[in-house]
Amino acid sequence: MIRFSKKKLLPLSSLLVFLALAWGCGKNSPTSKGRVVARVNGEVITLRELRNRLDNLTGEREGDQRLPELALRELIKEHLLLQKAREMGLHPPHSILDLMAEEIHGKTPLQTGPSKEEVEEKLARLWLLGKVTERLCPPPSITEREARRYYKSHKGKYKIPERVVARQIVVTSKKDAQEVLKALKSRKTRFQVMAKKYSIGPEGEKGGLLDPIYKGEEPPGFHILFALKKGQLSPIVRSPYGYHIFKLEKREKAEIFPFSQVKEEIKRHLQSSQMEGCLDKWLTLAMQKGEIEIYKDKLSLLEEEQ
Repeated sequence: MIRFSKKKLLPLSSLLVFLALAWGCGKNSPTSKGRVVARVNGEVITLRELRNRLDNLTGEREGDQRLPELALRELIKEHLLLQKAREMGLHPPHSILDLMAEEIHGKTPLQTGPSKEEVEEKLARLWLLGKVTERLCPPPSITEREARRYYKSHKGKYKIPERVVARQIVVTSKKDAQEVLKALKSRKTRFQVMAKKYSIGPEGEKGGLLDPIYKGEEPPGFHILFALKKGQLSPIVRSPYGYHIFKLEKREKAEIFPFSQVKEEIKRHLQSSQMEGCLDKWLTLAMQKGEIEIYKDKLSLLEEEQ
């Protein structure tokens, strides 16, 4: 058995991911399988509860050996928050929960889905977690001056990369591409007409017009577009999609979004960041003051809880 030490906690964003995944956790009781992996101020966390949490993390950090310990720490945080909610006398509105549970349960296959009571229990848990977080760390007011200061020091985050608008004709064989390019160079027919007639790409119906392509995000073979001049045809380019001929329509330089367009996004970011910091501090203190015991040796029994 080890006691919880003063270690860095995961931020609120990580906690909220785990709380969302908590929806899939099965019903748990202090005697579930009779195996306790941790105690939080006298409340137990069983291997079954931890196993259920991990089962809902399929694909998340797969192969990470630390995942069971990280999931357990998040469960400990969750228990601390729920204990605080009870201390504050918070109670979920059962009339609303009942309606929500009825709707969710009605859309879930009875063979695989949880019972209405289990759905309501999960909703109540999530409501309490959200409400106690809001009480402990209410959304701060962010001034325009704060937002503008952040904007000036993080302009790179709001940069629109250099981009091009182009047309393409893509065909399945090099021979077909050579014939199309020869016809285009003869100037006897327009690019749009040839694209509609020969291109196998979905944009062929639009005369080969592609959506804007951003530098650094271009598909394989499309980097050549950034070396073309307006109106210039490319040589034949082979890619996994076929044989391409491009024509550059327009090039737009990299630019920065004006503050007016990103002001509200910045305010939301700063608000969320400050709330994360607030909750992180509260959880750190709660873990230091609380009686938290982790039975690390029990983690080796997780596979038996499948």
